[in-house]
Amino acid sequence: MEDNVKIGKAKEKITSENKENKEKKNKKIDNDLRTKKGKKLEPKLSKQTPKKSQTSKGKTLRISKEKEDEKDTKESSKTADNTVKKTVQESHIKEKETVQKEKVVKKSKAKEIDKKNKKVKTKKEKPESVTEYKQELEKETIQSEKFKLSETSSFENQIKMYEKTMETVKSGNVVEGTIIRVDSNEVLVDIGFKAEGIISVSEFKDPEEAKIGNKIWVYIIRKEGKRGRPYLSKRRADLQRHWEGLAECYKNSKKVSGKIIKRVKGGMIVDCNSINAFLPASQVSTKILPNFDHLVGKDFDFKIISFNRRKENIVLSRKFVIEEELTKKKTGLLEKLKEGIEIDGVVKNIMEYGVFVDLGGIDGLLHISAMSWGHIGHPSEMLNIGDKIKVKVLSFDKEAGKVALGLKQLVPHPWKNIEIKYPEGSKVAGKVTNITNYGAFVELEKGVEGLIHISEMSWTKQISNPRQLLKVGDSVDAIVLSVDKDEHRISLGLKQVEPNPWLTIDVRHPVGSKITGRIKNITNFGAFIEVEKDIDGLIHISDLSWTKRILHPSEVLKKGQKVEVVILSIDKVMQRIALGIKQLKPDPWKDIEENFPINSEHTVKIIMIIPKGALISTKSEVEGFIPTSHLGIPGLESSELAFDIGEELPVKVIEVDRENRRLIFSVKTFFFGREEKEINDFVSAHLEKIKAKRKEIEKKLKEQKATEKNSN
Repeated sequence: MEDNVKIGKAKEKITSENKENKEKKNKKIDNDLRTKKGKKLEPKLSKQTPKKSQTSKGKTLRISKEKEDEKDTKESSKTADNTVKKTVQESHIKEKETVQKEKVVKKSKAKEIDKKNKKVKTKKEKPESVTEYKQELEKETIQSEKFKLSETSSFENQIKMYEKTMETVKSGNVVEGTIIRVDSNEVLVDIGFKAEGIISVSEFKDPEEAKIGNKIWVYIIRKEGKRGRPYLSKRRADLQRHWEGLAECYKNSKKVSGKIIKRVKGGMIVDCNSINAFLPASQVSTKILPNFDHLVGKDFDFKIISFNRRKENIVLSRKFVIEEELTKKKTGLLEKLKEGIEIDGVVKNIMEYGVFVDLGGIDGLLHISAMSWGHIGHPSEMLNIGDKIKVKVLSFDKEAGKVALGLKQLVPHPWKNIEIKYPEGSKVAGKVTNITNYGAFVELEKGVEGLIHISEMSWTKQISNPRQLLKVGDSVDAIVLSVDKDEHRISLGLKQVEPNPWLTIDVRHPVGSKITGRIKNITNFGAFIEVEKDIDGLIHISDLSWTKRILHPSEVLKKGQKVEVVILSIDKVMQRIALGIKQLKPDPWKDIEENFPINSEHTVKIIMIIPKGALISTKSEVEGFIPTSHLGIPGLESSELAFDIGEELPVKVIEVDRENRRLIFSVKTFFFGREEKEINDFVSAHLEKIKAKRKEIEKKLKEQKATEKNSN
């Protein structure tokens, strides 16, 4: 730095001296020209030469003078540089001479001191040899010569550095400099020139860069400004260096890093070190992307496929980078891929028959049957696109490039030691996966399913379809009934989870006890009554009444009706309970012979008329029967015409059968032996009734025929 400053000062001094010398020289030339003109004008005036010739000569003199001035300036500039060098050399030589003189003086003083010491020593000791002294002198002379040589070499180097600096310090060049001062608005940078350059503080994006001692690259805008300092720009230098770096990457096919900053028509704009480059849509990826917006703001590596510095046009490709990476991954994968290894992959696509997994350059197929030991309806039940999974290579065809993968092979077979995991009688939990007409399948774990048969679903309910009780996805508890390891079958019981209520039904409801229940269902043969939850009992039609002849249970019962019944019997094996209503009262047939002796007379009421006769009821609610031949009307063909329901008739008992519960009455026997008038009145009354009913029937028939005719 000091040398550069000295050189600069010396050059300024020399240039000022040259200017003075030049001015003096010009003055001298002007004086000479004036004197020459004066001498030449006298004879010309005497000869009276024209003025034009005088002026032309004056012009030629001026031109020659200007040419001489230019030559002088050139020579003076050359001489100035030479003189600068000479002055610098002389200054260095003078400095060296002064330094050498000082050293010589110091050495002479040191020698005098040594001589004095030697003299003192010689007084006490023997005098040393002169050769040693000479050797020391020789050493000193050698060192001084080496110092001279080093000084001269350093000086030459400085001269070379200066010349080199002068070559590089030109407008438009980018040079490296050192920050020597930082002001509020400006930063002074030493670039090896005579004066420090100036950079605006605003060009430093990072304030940490603008620190004293930091080395930065700068662009020389102007070699010398108004204050004699070069004008520099860091921003331009960075930009130029970035362009050079991108050009080198394009030349050597290297990757460049950049950030996608926005989307434009036909592609995207990428910021590569503050230089915008264009990324065509076709070069964004190896796949067809419907939308690029999600890539904005992300950093990627690119390849430059077109570079034009003059037009400032750079075209990038991310597709090439991806393809290179895939090729590299594929090559590495092919080397290590073999059957049996476990490898990481990403789910790339899902089909009905399986999943394609990207292993890093090669896609493998994970078939649905190799995904789980359990049942899977669709691969999407287990995996989604983009999932990272570990798979096992089941087979690899290197020539065809086909890789078969397995997921369930990563875990042991679930049926191994199945009898230990699920012993018979143990309670297990699972989820219903499938329902058929004969039962429901329950998944205990992946790959292990058990069947709950329809007969094992409920103790009390009569289930015709498992869907009445279960549905797919239900979580259930069950008891393991049996395990067949070879056939991979497990029988489960759902009803066994709870105790069998039929085992203690006779304790809760002993035979002969009375209960009140609601009628749940009525059939032709009887009615079902709810004894307790999910346990029903049956009232048979024959157990509805002691005396009444009931043709259908609905004659005396209704659905939902609450009735009191007696438990007649319990069958635990067949799970049946017999109930009775008539058993609530004593059996009237037990004393039927005493209450209705043969030939005893009674008044009965007709409750039903049938072709063979009439059903009647007695005052004791015991029903009997009167045959048509015993109704007391001679030649009666249809008892419906002669008698009405609810009509009371005088009868005699003609037959009593307790075992078969038959009680036969007779009107004819009742009038046997009675007065004729009483008999004629009974018969004539019923004959009139027959006539009236026949007329009525004929009338209805006529009306019916008339309506049919009218309708036709």
